[in-house]
Amino acid sequence: MSLSKKGSKSAAQRPARVRKDLAPHVIDYEPESPVIRQQEAEMARRKGYRNAVWLIIAIVVAALGKLAWEEAFEKNSRFLLKAIDIQTRGPLSKQKLLSATALTLDTNLLTLSLGEVRSRLERLPHVKSAHIRRDYNGSLTIKVAQRLPVAWLECSKQKYHAPLSGTGCLIDAEGVPMPCEVVTKEFLALPVISFDAVSRIDPGKRLADPLLQTALQLAKELNARAQTPAEIARRLVIPNSWSIEAHYATAASEPKVITFGVDDLEMQLERYDRVMKQARARQWKFATLNFIPQGNTPATFHGAPDIGGLTLAENRPASPVPTPPLTRR
Repeated sequence: MSLSKKGSKSAAQRPARVRKDLAPHVIDYEPESPVIRQQEAEMARRKGYRNAVWLIIAIVVAALGKLAWEEAFEKNSRFLLKAIDIQTRGPLSKQKLLSATALTLDTNLLTLSLGEVRSRLERLPHVKSAHIRRDYNGSLTIKVAQRLPVAWLECSKQKYHAPLSGTGCLIDAEGVPMPCEVVTKEFLALPVISFDAVSRIDPGKRLADPLLQTALQLAKELNARAQTPAEIARRLVIPNSWSIEAHYATAASEPKVITFGVDDLEMQLERYDRVMKQARARQWKFATLNFIPQGNTPATFHGAPDIGGLTLAENRPASPVPTPPLTRR
């Protein structure tokens, strides 16, 4: 038998080695002992002492900073409010606006919130906008743009009656209502717009009803054209959704009512100008006028009107009827 065969045979008969699992060896890097526990306790005491020292330092610094802030700014008379200049024009008095700001003298201008003061003013229905400026010399300037009333708004359903203080409602050119607290001579001269179909009136919020906007425009246009007190429209009534009645300040025995449509107001005002030109020249006293019909203008008068030289519709020659062209067959 060759050596190679013997080697292979002995290798085949050799028993396999069995590995024994060894237990892991754990090293404790933080062993506990009385000495180590004493050192850890000493380190904790030192750390607590340092934290306490830093906390005391922070409290002292904060107190000194607060004291310095109060002495340099809050208690400095230079930054305390000493005068308020309110610049405005309108129904609200300066005293009323000052009360709405809730400002008092000796208020610090550095800590004063101008936005908060402005919002207090603009919450008033009469205030359109407010601008505030401070100069850090004890002075505060407030510019208030008030809504200027152009008419009274009367609505029996909402219990607004004009012109009365407390129950009256004023309205500006944009259609924003505002309560009337005191009736002045200027307010008594304003026209009245009677509109019972208003569903809700919120003071300070614009009424976007197109009928109301048309009535405001009509009142403005009519009174801008007035040349005598008898031509001033004192009351505009909105009886329905297609007409507006203008009532004038005339004697009780000679009332005057002019009816306008809500559409094509500019064209109706042009017709109004032509009629009033003749009325002034001939001293007509109208009882009623109606500009809703487009082909003519129905009118009634107090007394017999002067119509000399006018070409009336009943005397106007009829327009010739065109003859149809002849066709040859």
